[in-house]
Amino acid sequence: MIDVLYIAGAGRSGSTLLERLLGQLPQCVAVGEARHLWREDPTTARCGCGRVLTECDHWRAVIERAGFAFDAGGFEAVMSLRQQADRIRYVPQMLVPALAGKTYAHHQAAYTAALRRLYEAFHDVGHAGIIVDSSKDVSTLYLLTQMADVRLRLLHLVRDSRAVAYSWMKRIVRPDIVGREEYMPTFSPGKAAADWMVRNTLTEAACGRADGYLRLRYEDLIADPLATLRRATDFMGLPQADLSFIGPDGEVYLRRETHTVGGNPMKFKAGGMRLRLDDAWQRALRPADRRLVTAATWPLLRRYGYRRDGHRQPDEHTPVEVSPTG
Repeated sequence: MIDVLYIAGAGRSGSTLLERLLGQLPQCVAVGEARHLWREDPTTARCGCGRVLTECDHWRAVIERAGFAFDAGGFEAVMSLRQQADRIRYVPQMLVPALAGKTYAHHQAAYTAALRRLYEAFHDVGHAGIIVDSSKDVSTLYLLTQMADVRLRLLHLVRDSRAVAYSWMKRIVRPDIVGREEYMPTFSPGKAAADWMVRNTLTEAACGRADGYLRLRYEDLIADPLATLRRATDFMGLPQADLSFIGPDGEVYLRRETHTVGGNPMKFKAGGMRLRLDDAWQRALRPADRRLVTAATWPLLRRYGYRRDGHRQPDEHTPVEVSPTG
């Protein structure tokens, strides 16, 4: 049985930070956004350790054990298969096989087999009990829920939709690409709001298909990292996890090297780091954009304990569910 903690939700919600923190535990192997591994040329994309993927012994061992070609052509082949099997548009076919034609069923079976090989390699090479995957995408999540040999714990990370929308508007250079200047994608406020609603709604809908569900807020992670991480580790079945890398003053000490793909630039940070709430959106997001995003996402904003003025309800008033099913 392969244990996976899958961090899901909308992009720009703090999943890279949460994964980095969980990756400090020796019981975990953090892999980053594994779903996005195949979109890059492994000779120009950097691992979280700082090395180009093809120069990273960890990734070389993973790819070789999984039986994939460790070059641009090999990654493109898997990426092509992923595009035909693992996208939000295919979620209905995943949930209701009768809707899927023979072509999609063939692509899904082939891609699921590749995905299983990858996770098996993560497990074997990482020598850890729990794989932490921050891919977030709901289509990959639904594929994982259908694998009988995967014990899937679903950690639903949410963040204020106004903060998420503002983050999607920023033009950020990707430091994980060498040899050329490339930027992370940007969204308009309207598109960011729609994406936030869809991904969070579909993530909640998957809770009954996983072997456990826990919802956390990014803002609570920043305000009290020790208490929030303790809830996460308890959920993962690690009640005695050593969280001494979290200081009493909100500072964290990232000493353990992690081998991750995707994610935001903070994956390269190491050493001591003080966690601070990124609330620039409250000052910089245009009033019209703020009203648009608030109106479009209000049902879930309220459900998750956020207020119209940008503050949040105390954590005890925020519904958090832990529902093990196996």
